[in-house]
Amino acid sequence: MKTEIIGLNSRRLPRDWASKTRKGVDPQAEVYARVVERYAVIFNRPELRLRFLNNTLAKQVERQQQLKKSLRHFRFLERTGIYNWIFKVRLYCAILEELRLLNLSSPPRSRRSPYSGVPISAKFFYFAYQARHGLYAMGVLTAGLLVFGLYSFAGWTANRVNGMLVSKYERNRPPVRIANEGSVSSSTAIAATTSFLPGYEPEKVWQVEKTDDFERYSNLAIIKTNYETSTRRRGYYLIPRNSETENNQLRRDIVGIIYHTPASHIKQFTVDNNVTIQKGTEGLIEFIRANRSYHYLIDPFGVIYRIIKDEDVAFHAGNSVWADKDNIYVGLNESFIGVCFEAETNAQLTEAQLISGRLLTNVLRSKYKIDDANCTTHGLVSINPDNMQIGFHHDWVRNFPFRAMGVSDKYKVPPPSILEYGFTYDDKTFEKLGNELWEGAREAEIEFMKRADDQGIDPEELRRKMRDRYLMQYNKANRLRQQYDGPARSSTLTLQSSITGSSTTVAKN
Repeated sequence: MKTEIIGLNSRRLPRDWASKTRKGVDPQAEVYARVVERYAVIFNRPELRLRFLNNTLAKQVERQQQLKKSLRHFRFLERTGIYNWIFKVRLYCAILEELRLLNLSSPPRSRRSPYSGVPISAKFFYFAYQARHGLYAMGVLTAGLLVFGLYSFAGWTANRVNGMLVSKYERNRPPVRIANEGSVSSSTAIAATTSFLPGYEPEKVWQVEKTDDFERYSNLAIIKTNYETSTRRRGYYLIPRNSETENNQLRRDIVGIIYHTPASHIKQFTVDNNVTIQKGTEGLIEFIRANRSYHYLIDPFGVIYRIIKDEDVAFHAGNSVWADKDNIYVGLNESFIGVCFEAETNAQLTEAQLISGRLLTNVLRSKYKIDDANCTTHGLVSINPDNMQIGFHHDWVRNFPFRAMGVSDKYKVPPPSILEYGFTYDDKTFEKLGNELWEGAREAEIEFMKRADDQGIDPEELRRKMRDRYLMQYNKANRLRQQYDGPARSSTLTLQSSITGSSTTVAKN
């Protein structure tokens, strides 16, 4: 085939037409021009030939500049065959695009196919570009199937590994029943009672009125203060999580709430016991005031009493450990507020207590910016450092209605006493807990054993190291407390109520 083309006036153009009319382009452009000329001659109409030439060469120059700009940090590629191959493929793609756009509006002068001589690679890339939308859809579908397959495989693998760990580290104990939030019998009552209460919105909670006898808040909470008394200021050190050292800065702010029940018998909540219940509350308040046991008491009728000032220490948590995402707290008397519900240990609360507990929780969280993570129960934080056992006190070790208080379920949280310090439990403790262990404790046990396995040491050796760390931090906190409290307080006290004649025993911490 001749490489000369017919101009608009039907005169033949010289062979060096492209190089003379496209000055400033590198020598390779002349090669591109001659390739384009070979395809221009298939058009009968001169204006189509000229349009084909100009459009195709203009596209090639533009794409050449774009590629050079994209590869400006990889100039060495310009000296390789890959660079020229890319330009050649892009040239043929431009030719094929123009052939399609012009649609061969004039019958070709030659029977030769316009696509003859086009490299297979150029045809492949061109037709792939034409079908790009379908290919995109197939790619997305393939990626989705791949992700789903990987997710399913990861879930299957995790279940197998978890099963292996449970089987490997399971101890020879009675069958474990997992404790859940609230009791089955009370779940419907909790949902019905608290469904109309607002969520935690601190900007909507403030003190509306304060007198000598009570405080009233914007969320309907009323706190009776006529029994309020003082102890001493708080004082504790923060212990950064995942750190071997603690912060030596003395802190006095309130970081959390611990929910309690008194270790005493409570009269059945019926109309026949109305007077007895009220007298029992008066006796319990007298005991709490005398022994500085809790900051707040919520009686069966939902009345909220503040007994110890918030900024002062109440001796409600004793030997205890808890943590949020940033810090560990050892000895929670100094950093947490104690809220006691007048109810049997781990028993169902009255509807009035559920509502008042929710209102008081929102007041305290709003006032002191308390994180949800630090709203927990005594049974989940209580420990015995003498034998490194959990659950020394077990009030609300199960059945606490966290949802009713507007906070997350802490029975699902691995307790830091196990994770950070290696505390455990034996058959005796397990039996005291009613052969019922909360879900987070089981997860913490498995995680602890896995840590020992990953470190290649015996679990008991790891416990000894963690115990030493705990005792160091405990002794430091204890020395600070003894500056205020003197010798350690007795573990329990018994008070004979002068009003009801009943015996009330409360844990002394």
